Amino acid sequence: MCTIGSAFFDFDNRKVQSIFKQCDVFSLDTEFLKPEVKKDANTGISYVPFTRVDGDKRPAWAGINEYGVCYVAVDSYIDENKADAFRYSGAVDSSVFDMYLKIISSYKNAKDAVKMAKAFYETQKYAELPTDILLISDAENMYFIETLDGRVRIIHRESGHFASTNHCRTFVEAIPYEQNHSTYLRLDRTEKILQGKPNVEGMGDVLRDSYYGKTSWSVCRYAYISDFDEASKSEVDKTIKEGLYFSRGAVIFNIKSGTTENEKPEIVCEYVINNNASVKNVGYVWKPFSESEPQNVEYIGKFSNIV
Repeated sequence: MCTIGSAFFDFDNRKVQSIFKQCDVFSLDTEFLKPEVKKDANTGISYVPFTRVDGDKRPAWAGINEYGVCYVAVDSYIDENKADAFRYSGAVDSSVFDMYLKIISSYKNAKDAVKMAKAFYETQKYAELPTDILLISDAENMYFIETLDGRVRIIHRESGHFASTNHCRTFVEAIPYEQNHSTYLRLDRTEKILQGKPNVEGMGDVLRDSYYGKTSWSVCRYAYISDFDEASKSEVDKTIKEGLYFSRGAVIFNIKSGTTENEKPEIVCEYVINNNASVKNVGYVWKPFSESEPQNVEYIGKFSNIV
């Protein structure tokens, strides 16, 4: 129900990796919480989780730490004709969100965090359908992870750009186009935009993209099918198999490599919460590990925001 991606590029004579997530939810009542810097009592690492309210829980849908280690993730959809083969009953060992938090609270580089995530996926019971899509990055490396039923497949990149929506590319059990074509439409739009602008400004264009109108098919999503279908605007249409979602949160992590080998990278977070990124003057830019307060901006995903 989300769109994620990353891109490496040069800016102001420094290497930058930017990572983004468009966070889609099924209800406008979902509350996203203002991000705050936390420090892990055991590791001493400062980190920022981006969280939302889910009953009595506060799951983090994205996060980054002072070393530039960050993650974004999306739900993985499985072919409904094959899904029963992967369902199991019984107690869940651990929440995938606990593992996500460990990425940013316990690790100083992406390579070590990926080893932990891989071991988690291979050994833990963490969902009714044990499948997930996760992107872990730091200033130098990006690891894209797909997992299904204890199998883990990883794509490593040190340059270029990459994007994902909600269907695995490396597992044939992924949901097909005819069952959930919005995930395929959103991926196609994202890749085309980033091919033309493989940088933070391209990500801003992705987060605001309404190529298919103000509908569920666009990257910037609205929970109905057609601009002209008044019935589906009033409530989610239960006759449609595909879930319909609103874009209500977005984040871009800009990780600027340090000027010396041992220097921590400069981190610039851009985000929108409780709104979508196409709305003017609801975005914020924040250097969480060097400045105390976020600054309001017209739109996130601009080169001027990462200076």
